[in-house]
Amino acid sequence: MYAATKFAVAGISEALAAELERDRAIGTAKDRFRPSLILGTIARPELARNLVERRFAVAFARAGFTPPDPAWPVAPAAFATAPGRTPRTLLRLIAAHVAACRADGVVRLLERFDGEAAVATPPPPAEAVAAVAEVSLARLDARFADLRGRADVSAAFDPEHEDELAPALLAAGLDAWIREQDKAGETFSVDPPPGRRPSLHARLRQTLDPESEYQRHWTFRMIGAAHHIAALKRLNDGIAASGLGPETPDRCFVVLRNQAWSDGPATRARLAELKEWGGLSLPVRGDDLRVFAALRQLAADGDPEYETWLRARRPAGGTELFSGLFGALKQETAPPPQPPTPETGRPAESGPGLGRSAGSGSESARPAGSGPGLGRSAGSGPEPVRQAGSGPGPVGGPVPVIPVGRRMDTGAELELKLSALARHTAVFAGSGSGKTVFLRRLIEECALLGVSSIVLDSNNDLARLGDPWPAPPPGWGDGDADKAARYFAETEVVIWTPGRSRGRPLTFQPLPDFAAVLDDRDELETALALAVEALAHRANVDGASAKARKGKAILRQALAHFARSGGGSFAAFLGLLGALPLEVSQIDRADQLAAELGQLLTAATITDPLFAGHGEPADPAQLLTPSPGKRARVSVISFVGLGDQARPAFVNQLQMALFSWIRRNPARGRPLSGLYVMDEAQALVPATPKTEALASTLTLASQARKYGLGLVFATQTPRGLHNHIAGNATTQFIGRINSPTQIEVVKGLARARGGRADRVGRLEAGQFYAASDGVPEALVRARQCLSHHPPDPLTEQEIIERAGRRPARLRS
Repeated sequence: MYAATKFAVAGISEALAAELERDRAIGTAKDRFRPSLILGTIARPELARNLVERRFAVAFARAGFTPPDPAWPVAPAAFATAPGRTPRTLLRLIAAHVAACRADGVVRLLERFDGEAAVATPPPPAEAVAAVAEVSLARLDARFADLRGRADVSAAFDPEHEDELAPALLAAGLDAWIREQDKAGETFSVDPPPGRRPSLHARLRQTLDPESEYQRHWTFRMIGAAHHIAALKRLNDGIAASGLGPETPDRCFVVLRNQAWSDGPATRARLAELKEWGGLSLPVRGDDLRVFAALRQLAADGDPEYETWLRARRPAGGTELFSGLFGALKQETAPPPQPPTPETGRPAESGPGLGRSAGSGSESARPAGSGPGLGRSAGSGPEPVRQAGSGPGPVGGPVPVIPVGRRMDTGAELELKLSALARHTAVFAGSGSGKTVFLRRLIEECALLGVSSIVLDSNNDLARLGDPWPAPPPGWGDGDADKAARYFAETEVVIWTPGRSRGRPLTFQPLPDFAAVLDDRDELETALALAVEALAHRANVDGASAKARKGKAILRQALAHFARSGGGSFAAFLGLLGALPLEVSQIDRADQLAAELGQLLTAATITDPLFAGHGEPADPAQLLTPSPGKRARVSVISFVGLGDQARPAFVNQLQMALFSWIRRNPARGRPLSGLYVMDEAQALVPATPKTEALASTLTLASQARKYGLGLVFATQTPRGLHNHIAGNATTQFIGRINSPTQIEVVKGLARARGGRADRVGRLEAGQFYAASDGVPEALVRARQCLSHHPPDPLTEQEIIERAGRRPARLRS
């Protein structure tokens, strides 16, 4: 027996193995096995017919259907061509014929098994086809009713178990709703199941325009917590994860809650914002969840008639929840959305499409922070060739991509669509992870495609972006030497040193360019809000006292009057505060309070040289526009001249200027107009406390994507970063993390996107988990940067020396 088994594994035929077993195995071994039955071919037509009839009889009896012939839909004459074929081949041919009939919607008789052209036969009467279809529907009706009646969904309303059960039930219901739409459902998708303790339980996406990847999102979260603090926390986490806000009308966050909300002021204020921003708080019936549970089991059954039954019965769309959300939608007749116009940054027209919610009115289609970005394989097409300074490719040309790294599982190059950067990127990696090298290579690859960057350098690690390697370094791959030569020939790197007059200083005017947004009420309100946030701290009116609140209100009224009067310099605004017209404010003693504000702001210009001071103006056009003959400019803003307290204020002013500039200069059909990189972002926009840079950063995170500006946020301590930053980043890279607390944070971020990042604490330098919406997690090894990167950072003197260089073509 042992010999027979050994020979069989080694490739000896079954017949030889059986012979060895028969001749050499001991008797007790023979008694334990039976000879294998090897089926031969069918010898007679009668045997083939008998085989098919017996096989079909079981299926017909289960369906409760009486066929016109026991072998239907096989023609009686077909069995004459069956001899010489195995039973398996015969049944496979019948299955293929049935599948073809289902695809065509017409039942035809199978005339032959020998592959020759079948004799055309008239289809059965329409009444017979309808009868068959009705039998199948009735069978699934009964199965659905049984599953719904037996479904126990009570645990889904338990706050201790809602995170386990609600995601699966909602995903099953949304998936069924999509299938019910037939062709119209092809624009919809459901996100993979979230991980443990998710902020959201489900997300439905609608792709409005495949070219620009505009999307709308409907997000769902059950909240059963009885305690008001726990319920409010889940509400806040859900709003943050959904992307809901005043600047994102392409989001609808649906809270499913059957209990009454607390009457506390914090809860009521948050619910008011939810309603104002287009979110909903709805009760959910147990019968709806039982429908979703039954649909989940039906989908798992794999019945071939399931989708036909769904389109005929539409059980998901008939639930109270989905009929209220989607019942009035007219997606079948919606025209494709138009790309944003240069004047407004919004589509020229938004057809009826799918609205945010039933009865919510029409809304503009705007770029969303989602859609596939990663996943293009290396070798999928040549890199487009463009003229210097032409930008990242013409509209309608090849899709520009940048390499991210080589996959650790397959060795294939993983590439990122350049357009995905417009939906923002977050890099979470600790010390020694290779984060700086990764950021530099990202900036360099964008520059090779004609995309300029503004880079905030907190640790003196990025000012060498203009330094070539003295010799090819380890970690370069094929073609990297040529890329480095092109990078230094086509890219100019300019180092800026705000606060250091010996280098290349930058100064800012505190007010945005109101004239650029005067014709757009929404944009004007945003610009006013940013200006108030920028000035309130320096005018000492950002507190909670009555005087501070009145002062802040007067400051906003004065700014609004100044903007609608045509704007002007900051000195002109200070003059307005010194002689405030009576009609500007109805607040008592407004003119005296305004004069005090003017004095405090004047004092700020004296004590802070960056605040309305002297130096080169921080014009984003200058920071992002290359000199003639160059394709891209990389503006590295070094913080060597700024203390920790001054950095947020400087960044806030920079971002205000950048907001005004992108408003006037949208991408205009290009995938990316520029890149803004914030290293050590947790120091500028921490979770707590609030900094001067927070408001403008959040505004950029929500607004910049529609103008084509990509934001990159990098941090060693993801827990310390404001949660809205990670929530607005479509693409995330996770490198080695050293702190156990931070490891748990990034694992939670990975689980929220359907990944695991289980090795994040053991990754080597240069290894990163890469993930994007709609793209599964992949572990990649990033390539070495193209510019010189020794282990030690630059000194202040070395940075100032580089800042003094005139931009010029560098040696390759």
